[in-house]
Amino acid sequence: MRLPPRRHPAWTARTRSGFTLIELMVAIAISSVVVVGLYSLFTVQSRQFLFQDLQMEMHQNQRFATDVLTRSIRMAGFGTSGRVDGYLGSGSDVNNDLPVIMAHDNWTGGDGTDAITVVYGDPSSTMGTKTTVLNNCETTELDFPMGVRDYPARLAEYGAGEMMMCMDYAALGGMETYLWVLSADPTSTGAVYVHDATSYLDFQSVCPLGENLSPAMYCSKAQVMTFYIDNNDDGVGPGNPGQPVLMLDLDLDWPEADDIPLVENVEDLQIEYCMLDADGDGSVDDCTAPTATWVDSVTDAHGHEVQMVRLSLLVRSARTDPNDGYKNTQPTLANHAPAASIDGYYRQVLVTEVTVRNLRLQATL
Repeated sequence: MRLPPRRHPAWTARTRSGFTLIELMVAIAISSVVVVGLYSLFTVQSRQFLFQDLQMEMHQNQRFATDVLTRSIRMAGFGTSGRVDGYLGSGSDVNNDLPVIMAHDNWTGGDGTDAITVVYGDPSSTMGTKTTVLNNCETTELDFPMGVRDYPARLAEYGAGEMMMCMDYAALGGMETYLWVLSADPTSTGAVYVHDATSYLDFQSVCPLGENLSPAMYCSKAQVMTFYIDNNDDGVGPGNPGQPVLMLDLDLDWPEADDIPLVENVEDLQIEYCMLDADGDGSVDDCTAPTATWVDSVTDAHGHEVQMVRLSLLVRSARTDPNDGYKNTQPTLANHAPAASIDGYYRQVLVTEVTVRNLRLQATL
């Protein structure tokens, strides 16, 4: 029988030996460096991902809020003569009709934020009244020819309680715009029943009792929009100091529970105005010039003289920096002073200027 070869004792000892203590320490040190590096990289990437996510959300909120505001302000005055008489007049005096732009500088409840009201007719719902019907100023009925284009479909979009705005091109005192509230749904024959507007003094001043409306008026659904920020805990609306919300009101009775939330985390809205002749030199101002005069507020009596609107919009992140490493404060915006408290919110500011084109077309001195 053949025996296996005999191994040398020294060789056998070497094959059974493990790592030395020094080798283990070196391996642990190298592994620790790698793990710490990977963890640091993961942390940096996570923070960068969170920052980009917050930045993208702020960009989206800012873009949407700016789009809604600029589009509505640009439409201010469409379908009007610059002022509106009847329902929603701004006061009880004869001349307190409704301006197409109303400024609310540092409105009560907004914690220093501004608000703005714009008025215009919806261009997608325009219709002409019947030329064969002559109504007096006390009328509670307006009539539309149902055989014209898509008038039946347009009238079907109206309902009781909604507002109708009509431009009277042939009024004795010059073009006038009237605002009525529908008292019932329109009929299939083209009759639109409205509340008697003669209860409003501003309407009576331009359409007195016993006189007639023009037989052909240009009418559309009235849009009366107020944009404001809800940032308090008054229990009305979804906004609070921790989550300010840009809101939309549709009837000049704000804030109220049925107002529409538009964009979250809009922290501040400041509005400035360039007027027809803000410097008082007797000529129409060039609002695009660096020396143009901009004001923080406009009285109701001069709301139809606005040529351009400057919006300063401050949007903040939905949450603070999770590692509490970012410190910031709400900055100065137009005539709104900065906040004193330091927090960890990220913020973005966008300033844009909007031409109120429908009023500029009517600009005269």
